[in-house]
Amino acid sequence: MPSGIAEAGVTVVLLAGGEATRLPGKLERTDAGDPLIVGAYERFAPFYPVVVSASATFAPAIDARLACPIVVDRWSRRGPLAGILSALAAVRTSLICAVAADLPEVDADLVRALREAFHPDVDAVVPVHERGVEPLCALYDRAAFERAGLPVLTRGTGAVRDALAGLRVATLAVPSHRFANVNTHADWARAFA
Repeated sequence: MPSGIAEAGVTVVLLAGGEATRLPGKLERTDAGDPLIVGAYERFAPFYPVVVSASATFAPAIDARLACPIVVDRWSRRGPLAGILSALAAVRTSLICAVAADLPEVDADLVRALREAFHPDVDAVVPVHERGVEPLCALYDRAAFERAGLPVLTRGTGAVRDALAGLRVATLAVPSHRFANVNTHADWARAFA
């Protein structure tokens, strides 16, 4: 496990601003115990500073359990790239690990592995598996991401994948099951059965 917040040098940016059209309210659902957003926060908070990027605040009881900044997206409905860029205002470390909040198998160990793979010749370490890359669960140099991401957002796309073209990227092989997200009722049943 990471040795603690003071030594981490990484802030986890939990991406919680999606519309969740296939499973509305999924991050606040409690039928599996804690809300998904609270579970995500609690997996990282003992080891890393956390910033939540959201389209709005959550129910008061959930907000109270998230002892971290909740940054409302500066550019609404512009996708995860806008969410990450919005959250940077609350980040105090040079590295960020963007993590989609609906990935229940992503934890502090994966963030540590990404951090260990990071070196001065790269701007990002992105997981890769047989289905491709995972830019919504990747480690980024904060300043480089901002430089690469803002022009992409200005051109009208919210795709983090498009920002990768402006970064020096290293990849890290990670099993694909770690990125099984919760987008549908079937996904929910599988993740919390």
